[in-house]
Amino acid sequence: MEVAVSFVRKIPLIEKQCTVCGKTFTGTKKSAFCSVACKSRASYARHAEERRQTRMEKYYAEKKAAAGKK
Repeated sequence: MEVAVSFVRKIPLIEKQCTVCGKTFTGTKKSAFCSVACKSRASYARHAEERRQTRMEKYYAEKKAAAGKK
């Protein structure tokens, strides 16, 4: 015996435009990015200054430690 099953989305999908690349995609009301790559790119851009600062501090600490070994 087979029973027909149909699925209905409770959250509607709408046409949106990606905030990073500008590509049109279908997503939920909350979605802002077309792909994980665009999501990662936006995150990197938001935290770029913090990442640069952390990397610079690490670089100077390594340089100072290497100078002490000479």
